[in-house]
Amino acid sequence: MSTTETSSPRPPLACHWVQEPDGTRWLVPGCVARLHDAEAAACTCPSLAEQLAAAREERDQAQCGYDGLRGWADDILAAVHAHPDGKKIMKDAAERAARR
Repeated sequence: MSTTETSSPRPPLACHWVQEPDGTRWLVPGCVARLHDAEAAACTCPSLAEQLAAAREERDQAQCGYDGLRGWADDILAAVHAHPDGKKIMKDAAERAARR
C-alpha cells in the first residue's frame, strides 16, 4: 500500500441498490444520510464529476511531487558524473542496487 493510500483513505462507494434474483432490493449506503434513512431523497455521495475532479487533483499533486523528485535526482546524477570519482561512485551504486 502506498503512502498516498494510507494517508488519505478513499471515500466509500456511492449509494446503490442490489437486487436479488427473487426481486428483493437492498440498499448499500455510501453516505451517512442514506445510512440513517434509506428512503432519503438527498444522497450526499459525491457525484461522478466531483469524484473525477478529486482524482485529477490527486493525480496533479502526484505528478508535481514526481517532477520535483525527478529534477532532484537528475541534479544529483549530474553532480556525481562531474565528480573526479564519478564512474567509481556509479559502479558502486549499481553493485549495491544489484544486491537488493
